Amino acid sequence: MKRLLLLLPLAASAFAELTPSERELIKQLGPDTPEPVLLWPGKPPQFMESAAPEVIKDNQTIQSVSVPTITPYLPPKETRNGMAIVVCAGGGYGGHAWKTHVVYAAQVFNPMGVAVIGLKYRTRPPHILPNEGIQALTLLDAKRAMRLVRHRAAEWGLDPAKIGVAGYSAGANLAMNLAANFDLGDPQATDPIERLSSRPDFAVGLGTWHWRKPENPFVFKPNSPPVFLVHATTDKPVEIATNIIADLKKLGVPARLDLHEEGGHGVGNLIPTRVKHHFPGAQWPKALVEWLGSLGKGF
Repeated sequence: MKRLLLLLPLAASAFAELTPSERELIKQLGPDTPEPVLLWPGKPPQFMESAAPEVIKDNQTIQSVSVPTITPYLPPKETRNGMAIVVCAGGGYGGHAWKTHVVYAAQVFNPMGVAVIGLKYRTRPPHILPNEGIQALTLLDAKRAMRLVRHRAAEWGLDPAKIGVAGYSAGANLAMNLAANFDLGDPQATDPIERLSSRPDFAVGLGTWHWRKPENPFVFKPNSPPVFLVHATTDKPVEIATNIIADLKKLGVPARLDLHEEGGHGVGNLIPTRVKHHFPGAQWPKALVEWLGSLGKGF
């Protein structure tokens, strides 16, 4: 039987501390796991005072998130190339497959010199919101994550012009939402982090999902970042991926779709056995870096 650990949410007066669930995740993943960083120094916007306890499953899946964080998985200083990817794990906006999507991505990208920044965005429950509401709430978290990574770029040995976003399933929905709805920052903000741009320098969607609807729900802009999608022909509807690519190309935004026959909805999962045996859907990290380089973006 799988073990569930229920943990008390962070008290409103203790925002300088990690949540008990963050400590438990570190315990489960091992002592080398980097510590997370709170997205906001105080209560995040739309903070839920009466949030239910966070849940950590024994497969390192996180549920019932009310306190958003980022966790920086950094390559050794001597091998960093300045590039970073904010990874949004999947889970239907109801949780995060943290080990499968964030930790495994770091295991592949870090040896390439690329940092992986895991984003723990808020979920429902505890937030009881319609689809549009959870998209709006998590977009706040994704924007803040991009700004915060740029703010910490010098400290972490990153190039603030080489910071992208990638997501799996619902995380891909969030990544595309950010690629369509970023802003360039508020120069009048008292918080220096809020003055920075939330535009990702590239966006990746892995098994992109929008409640199984085929239409592209995102209104992209001519200055939206390059978009790289990985999808499987068996992951229906495929049209959400082809429609996103078509709409981006109409705007003149660089866009690429890698379509695979195998892998289903988890086509881009970087599970170690898949990586080891060169599973086609797990080859996207190298393909992404090469494609970005071909665009002349300096990656």
